[in-house]
Amino acid sequence: MTEFVIISVLIILFGGFLYWAYLPDYRRNPKEFWRTLIGMPIGMLLGGIGFRDLNEQIRKWAVGDKNEKKTEK
Repeated sequence: MTEFVIISVLIILFGGFLYWAYLPDYRRNPKEFWRTLIGMPIGMLLGGIGFRDLNEQIRKWAVGDKNEKKTEK
């Protein structure tokens, strides 16, 4: 019974974290929300273990940055 209570509390805390952490991203761009939800934690994990270049590529994919060169006028 104690395990059930502990697991329930952890699930509620995780759900609260997702709600408060990702709600601004969802409001900003709902179509790209799943990229953010999947890409950011994976990118943080890869950056933490030393794959900084791969982390940058995943971050750009998740955020939707494109390598467009702007010309100055």
